[in-house]
Amino acid sequence: MKKLVFILFVTILDSCGGKDSENTANSYADMTISMDTVVVDSGNEILMAATQSYSHNINDKVDRLYFWDIQSYNLEVVDLDEMVLLEKMPYEKEGPNGVGQYPYQMMLIGDDKVAFVEWNQIVIADMNGNLIKKVKMDEEWMKEGLGEKESLNPLGFSDDGSTVYCTISNFERLNSNIIQVDLENKKTKLIELPEYDKRENFRVTFKSEEGGGMSMSMTYPSLSLDRHQDKLIFWSNAFNALYEYDPEADSLSYRTITNTLTPNEKSGTYQNDVSTLEAMTEVRQQIQQEVSFSKLFWDDQNKVFYRFAHYNLPKIADEAVKSKVFISILNNDFEVIGEKEVTEIFKSVPTAQFVKDGKIHAYLNVDDELGYIRIGVN
Repeated sequence: MKKLVFILFVTILDSCGGKDSENTANSYADMTISMDTVVVDSGNEILMAATQSYSHNINDKVDRLYFWDIQSYNLEVVDLDEMVLLEKMPYEKEGPNGVGQYPYQMMLIGDDKVAFVEWNQIVIADMNGNLIKKVKMDEEWMKEGLGEKESLNPLGFSDDGSTVYCTISNFERLNSNIIQVDLENKKTKLIELPEYDKRENFRVTFKSEEGGGMSMSMTYPSLSLDRHQDKLIFWSNAFNALYEYDPEADSLSYRTITNTLTPNEKSGTYQNDVSTLEAMTEVRQQIQQEVSFSKLFWDDQNKVFYRFAHYNLPKIADEAVKSKVFISILNNDFEVIGEKEVTEIFKSVPTAQFVKDGKIHAYLNVDDELGYIRIGVN
């Protein structure tokens, strides 16, 4: 295993007060942050996971990273205990085990299956490259209740792969509900997230009919799915609050999260539809000057969540955009037990991906090798 560069210790005081936090076993009233860097040993291979920070799939045990390289049709597997590349598993484009012409996204299903997402199609295969099934996402029973211009976009699967959770794509007005698709019984269920209807306030769309055709660009807040223990978390980067769904009990809870150092949601008023790309860029930059939230990162060792928040400062001439960055620590009931501005430590928002051995691991490209900044919060 390759290890690299620096160790930094920073003490942060007076992060959070009040009786609730004082009565918490670990209130994080005095916060100490330590950082070092580790680099994955890729041997003589070129590790494509090092080239980008997205599409990194981490298993539930947090001991494997899976990265789909669509150029080579290889699934890269990294051992996160030893920080070494284990293998590159080849998949076929065509034929009996073909996973499609352009599977732009890969998702894990439990410990032994993967799903490759194409336009209107999901291909499920095992870890040895064998195709299990193909699922068309535009079958009539799936589309029941959807508008004419709406379609399903997969977010994630149940462990056994029998259920897929989908957002609803709508290029005219955002739909923030979730469709639970039961692939075995060919049934769908609507999971309504009414508090997220406000995402529409931050949609910006540009349409052009030049050249005889229609082109469109669109930007909007995220709607994402994460798993925590036996529950699912639906969250958006525009809001601190989240939805917690228990599939076993079929129950949905709206969980508010209250920070004091930042607003708890975006709140401005913006133009939704613009006539030029320049106007779209301007509105997007204004929205980015409001608070945005990362996913919640569960630390199984310390039994807390970590979350980053940030907002951009107005751009000055040709200078790079600067951000204010904050970190929060939450208990298992989503109560904030520590928070602090950490702009002086993190000049930009850390690209955090997972927590292992009590440390947040943030993506880092180190001379085209996959590395992580390991952030300890005590």
